[in-house]
Amino acid sequence: MNIWLTFFGMFLVTYGVRALPLAAVRVKPSLSFEQFLRYVPPAVFAALIVPELVVPKGRLDFGPAFFAGIIGALVAWRTHNMALTILAGVGAFALLHTFM
Repeated sequence: MNIWLTFFGMFLVTYGVRALPLAAVRVKPSLSFEQFLRYVPPAVFAALIVPELVVPKGRLDFGPAFFAGIIGALVAWRTHNMALTILAGVGAFALLHTFM
């Protein structure tokens, strides 16, 4: 019984954190703020990925992961296709890791 109360409490806290701002703010954001928010996911993704591609072990390294990341970024930029981007990046990494 105690575990179910814990699960229910965790659900309420998690749901509340997400739902409370939506319920409290009824104002539609301005167009400039919405345009600003479009750049947040790519910026966060880049902040998570780029350091691992360029500085994987705490030192600057332009290895297979770096060049595969560039190839993946170019494919994403040109095609806007996530599946093709993943395939290109993983394929490039496999080939570069094999031959470098």
